[in-house]
Amino acid sequence: MDNHANSKRPLSSDKTPEGEYVVVDLEAPAKKTCFAKDEPFDDASTTHEDVTTSRAVQSNLISPSTASALEYKIHRLITARLEGYTQPVYIPPQAKRNLKDIDKNAFPLMQNVKEFLESKQQVFLVMGDSGSGKSTFNRHLEQDLLKSYKQGDPIPLFINLPDIEKPQKELISEYLRTKNFSEDDIQYLKENRKFIVICDSYDESQLTINLHSTNSFNLPGQWDTKMVIGCRSTYLGQDYRERFRPQSRDRYQPATPHLFQEAAIISFSHTQIEAYVEQFVQETKVHELFDGQATWDAKKYMEKLRAIKDLVELVKNPFMLSVALRALPAVVKGITDISKIKMTRLSLYQTFVGHWIHLGKLRLLSMKMDAGAKDVLEELLDDGFSNAVIDFLKDVAVAIFHEQDGNPIVRFTQRKDGATWKAKFFGPQSEFTLLRESSPLTRAGVQYQFIHASLLEYFFSCHIFDTAANLDFGDHPLTQMNLVRMPAVVLFLAEFAQANLDFKQRLFQFIEQSKVDEKASQAASNAITILVKAGVSFYWKDLRGIRIPGADLSRGEFDSAQLQGADLTG
Repeated sequence: MDNHANSKRPLSSDKTPEGEYVVVDLEAPAKKTCFAKDEPFDDASTTHEDVTTSRAVQSNLISPSTASALEYKIHRLITARLEGYTQPVYIPPQAKRNLKDIDKNAFPLMQNVKEFLESKQQVFLVMGDSGSGKSTFNRHLEQDLLKSYKQGDPIPLFINLPDIEKPQKELISEYLRTKNFSEDDIQYLKENRKFIVICDSYDESQLTINLHSTNSFNLPGQWDTKMVIGCRSTYLGQDYRERFRPQSRDRYQPATPHLFQEAAIISFSHTQIEAYVEQFVQETKVHELFDGQATWDAKKYMEKLRAIKDLVELVKNPFMLSVALRALPAVVKGITDISKIKMTRLSLYQTFVGHWIHLGKLRLLSMKMDAGAKDVLEELLDDGFSNAVIDFLKDVAVAIFHEQDGNPIVRFTQRKDGATWKAKFFGPQSEFTLLRESSPLTRAGVQYQFIHASLLEYFFSCHIFDTAANLDFGDHPLTQMNLVRMPAVVLFLAEFAQANLDFKQRLFQFIEQSKVDEKASQAASNAITILVKAGVSFYWKDLRGIRIPGADLSRGEFDSAQLQGADLTG
């Protein structure tokens, strides 16, 4: 056996079920060497370039030993996924059959999906509002399936769609390549194994295609899959089912609605809110929310939630409840009669972000850092640390929408992206590093994103609000994109309009300007969409000649409004 003494690659070994040792090169795990049982081996003899096997394997065949090695690689993937799962608070969601069904008909979503997996159906669409727990449910489903996995079972894969460069054709293959499966591995799995593909964040990846059809799932010679796919309800149009329902390849064949199922997650009940709070207070870092004061138990938390008018109704989804529970100690601090506090979704986000930044600043002040980083931190503190972080996050959000059309995941390496817009935010300079450390951003390898998509939309909305009075019509963000396709951003801006009279008046100015300036039509369309969402009445308003093509006027109050000559197309 040749001895390649210069090889420095990390190696791992274990026994396959047949008793053979499998050596896996951790830097290039697609390459493997099988040795007969009890045959001694030298780690240095295995390199990426030089691979030997204990028996000849034709390129078009998979031997039993190689199949065992592949099963071992699957085992390692499953182990890594289970070890990486962290979800301290989880309340099983309830769902209804579709968006038009009533909440009274709700059922346990997990049970329903498990029944789907045992059926002949192929696609299950999980819908819900922002923060309703779609991603949490999908990760929990993956964990549940991984825990019960036995060799030969369908292989569960949780795929965050914004991570995949070409999901329309290479969904499973591209994911497996990122987990170091070779092309031979992938081909063998495609031909011989079944999969449960759990696709998350269809809306965040800005997709409009039918992934099941474009990937040719369940056709002869293609991937044998069950697909569970999550998407925000607000992203779906009237004919949304065509984006998810398996399609017949033959136009003369009947449609296949029997292969498709859907469910919409409903809001938390009061019992679920209480159960969530019970789990939340057990988290190890809850004490950080109280700045040295006595922490609250679940009963105390529920008393505070109920005491603030309408707050319980505001926090009926997991993310908003989490935001409220983290913000609440700061909100009520020093206030005797908390029943007079008025909380909105906007104020909850503002308080949550402020407290997150405060904790980040305290962590930085307690960290050891070199002299240069200390000087930068001192400058940030002198200039107003919280405002610096908020400005940084608004700039990140604007760049993501302008440069990536809102795709929330930013991939950055200094070598490849050091000269691009990304370096301004994710480069190694001390200022950017300190700002990131105190921000609600998360990093996984070379990928950065906000801890929740709604925070990206919140900071982008803050940018639009802040610049409303400072920019000319032509330079304003409202003139540069169509917000109708960004309903979450519209909702934040509607809340700004409800809370701020100057912003509301500025939106009306955009509408008026469109009467005489066609270039203001996009801004006017966005402005009236926001005002309608804010509940503003246009009763008897003079809207003659306004240009608002593509605006969303649904549920607007336009009784007796004058709309002669108005452009309402789209």
